[in-house]
Amino acid sequence: MTEVPETAELVQRLRAAPLEVVGRFADASNATLLVRLTDRDPRPLEELAADLGRAPELDDLAADDLAVYKPERGERPLWDFPSGTLHRREVAAFELSIALGWDQVPVTVLRADAPFGRGSLQHYVAHDPEAHHFTLWEGGLPAVRAQLEAMVVFDALCNNADRKAGHVLHAPDATPVPALLRAAGGETTPEPGRVWLIDHGVTFHPDPKLRTVAWELAEEEVPAVLLADVDRLRERLAGEFGARLRTLLADDEVAALERRAVTLLTTGRYPFPEVAHPYPWPLL
Repeated sequence: MTEVPETAELVQRLRAAPLEVVGRFADASNATLLVRLTDRDPRPLEELAADLGRAPELDDLAADDLAVYKPERGERPLWDFPSGTLHRREVAAFELSIALGWDQVPVTVLRADAPFGRGSLQHYVAHDPEAHHFTLWEGGLPAVRAQLEAMVVFDALCNNADRKAGHVLHAPDATPVPALLRAAGGETTPEPGRVWLIDHGVTFHPDPKLRTVAWELAEEEVPAVLLADVDRLRERLAGEFGARLRTLLADDEVAALERRAVTLLTTGRYPFPEVAHPYPWPLL
């Protein structure tokens, strides 16, 4: 994949930095742990607590040192996805976002030497806890809506079976992705912030599985700038990018991704519901 230097540096850091478990996300259906990279600040939590005079809280920890760890052995078995593959799908979603040039998924890597064995490790994004898909869409800022429009295309490509509103994060102080601003009509102000997409364990199934809260655009025309990126993605599937995906996904799953790309290019329209229950539950 083509990476900007900051992304490449973060990829290497996530792959190699020592880790310390900070806590667990209690509402996650699979084991999801907040961990701290201790290469820059090697003090253990006990020492941090002693320095603070109390137990450390999230705001006491440097956001750049935090990551979300999903160990393979903490994955709940599903009837329709192969066991032990959800963490690899998280990484494949990051690879897809980078290949599209949209950079909407936080940097995510495979990590074998993590505290509870192999799994995915995703850079933690400091975000507005009150924001989610519904609030962002209703807010109406063109640069934010453009990023959500790209999300709809992204989810159609990866066949996301669980796009809850709370899986859409908003970092108000971050600069939005330039390509998505062009889709919004050339807006360049950084104020709207960056939309980040998380939780992609149930993606890339070869059968139709798309379940999402984002059906506002169903059957409307996809902006040409997004379709151009999808076309470039389709071409890249025949090369190094496709080979890399096959280390994370089954061959039929990569072939299905290509078919979905061709469908989007042929119709030029956002997807419409194909499954019996097209909304995830819970919605948030």
